[in-house]
Amino acid sequence: MYNNNERACIWLDSFNISTKKKISLLNLFNSAEELLSEFKNCRDDILEIIDIQIYNQMAILIDDNYIDKLINSLMIKNVKVLTIASEIYPHKLSDNLVDPPIVLYYKGNIELLDTLSIAIVGARRLTRYGKDVTEKFSRELSLNGFCIISGLARGADTVAHTECLLNEGKTVAVLGCGIDVVYPKENKDLYNEIAKNGLIISEFPLGTEPYSYNFPQRNRIISALADGVLVTEAGEKSGTIITANLALDMGKELYAVPGSIFSEQSIGTNNLIKSYDNVFMVTNVNDILKQFNIKERDMVKDVIQLDFLQQCVVDELSKGRLHIEEIITKTNMEIGSLFAVLQGLISARIIRQLPGNFYELQPN
Repeated sequence: MYNNNERACIWLDSFNISTKKKISLLNLFNSAEELLSEFKNCRDDILEIIDIQIYNQMAILIDDNYIDKLINSLMIKNVKVLTIASEIYPHKLSDNLVDPPIVLYYKGNIELLDTLSIAIVGARRLTRYGKDVTEKFSRELSLNGFCIISGLARGADTVAHTECLLNEGKTVAVLGCGIDVVYPKENKDLYNEIAKNGLIISEFPLGTEPYSYNFPQRNRIISALADGVLVTEAGEKSGTIITANLALDMGKELYAVPGSIFSEQSIGTNNLIKSYDNVFMVTNVNDILKQFNIKERDMVKDVIQLDFLQQCVVDELSKGRLHIEEIITKTNMEIGSLFAVLQGLISARIIRQLPGNFYELQPN
């Protein structure tokens, strides 16, 4: 399944040393395979990079059986890997990062890393405005052919991934923990849907917990993989601003949505717009599309003739999202009949179901 260079990278990545040190170790040799075969013969050079305790641990575990066990543990959890020695390792990482991950653990369609993409990042504690903005841009960018990259965190990340999938778009989630760790736990269903219809990746070995110091490291991957980064809402000091600054350092296009001067959650985005000449203020999707010389796709909807019951439901939802119990009360419909009506409207993409048995009209 994996060649000798890839096996050597999987072996190296199993040890608790920094990515920069792993890269330094690889640079001592002509190939990853040579690192493995010559490890014990180059002790002095290696000890200039890592300490003696780690060296001794690694020397003991230079063993095909150990590597086979690592690979078997990946297979059991249906996890695949891409290494820096792999032919299809994403050039966006190797070109943009001085410390690209030597191993990417993934579930889903790895080819999405080579598609046109926008990272959408924002506050974890989104305001209603931030949620609406994130939904709008994720939906419209998806419909115009962009893959949406985000971090599966609470708030803007969750909204961006969810809205993309609701519109049958493609999305990539970059984790700040091991790929076998779902964080936050309430995103388990979203995690599974992305693994099935998009891509989940992590540079952290299996079982790595979501420690706070992992997320700035995760954010550099988000910035590196994206062709542009959109900040929908952010406080003055946040991980979102770290991601934005990383994008600027990499020479990426950075877009920011302005917010209310009275909202603390818009201080970061407003400051980005004020402070940097190369940050584009955006208020609609065309502001981004024109930077890529893309003409906005016409969102033409088929004309659908609604029956009486369907029209009753649409009329009620035109006033705002409703829980299914509220729809029953307002329409006086029996639960069995209502489910049939709702399913028909969902299939026709006139309404959509939200978590918690809420429904709303499909956004334009």
